[in-house]
Amino acid sequence: MIAVVHLLVVLVLCKLFRLDRTEAFAALLFGVLIDLDHVFALVDFVKVQGMSGALDYQAAMASDLEWKSLLHSPVAAIVIGPVSVGFRMAIPALAWGLHLVLDWVQIEYLGVLSGVEMLLLVGLLGALLYLEKSDLDCNGRKHSYIAAAASLAHQGGDELVRLFRPIRAIPRPRDTRS
Repeated sequence: MIAVVHLLVVLVLCKLFRLDRTEAFAALLFGVLIDLDHVFALVDFVKVQGMSGALDYQAAMASDLEWKSLLHSPVAAIVIGPVSVGFRMAIPALAWGLHLVLDWVQIEYLGVLSGVEMLLLVGLLGALLYLEKSDLDCNGRKHSYIAAAASLAHQGGDELVRLFRPIRAIPRPRDTRS
């Protein structure tokens, strides 16, 4: 599946199970970020095909490169199991399992960027909006789906700001000249 679908699945999982930040981090790490291994293969692909080849989808699919790492196979349970035990939660295993299932369904049945995959993407967006609207409505006031979308965007923006705040807060060396 495309990365956006993996991300939406994890976000729906976070909303559905009301995961805290640590659990959400584990879900994102094993449900989405394991796809960063494709970047390593892309570097090798660009060395062979050149930059123009990197934009050619057919050339990428016909390539003999291994695009996926060990984390994309059931053998990775040897790593994921102890990590789940270490986190003392099943979230890493669940997110990783969902990732593998989504990739398997895409490869075996749907194809890359198929219509069904796009319907799944739209359905996941709808589920995420519905869950956010339900959370907003729990205080007794009714909210629109537009308000739910704004709330999700605001939450995402706040998390990005919180994530990058430590980078901006790096102390600068003082001028020691007197």
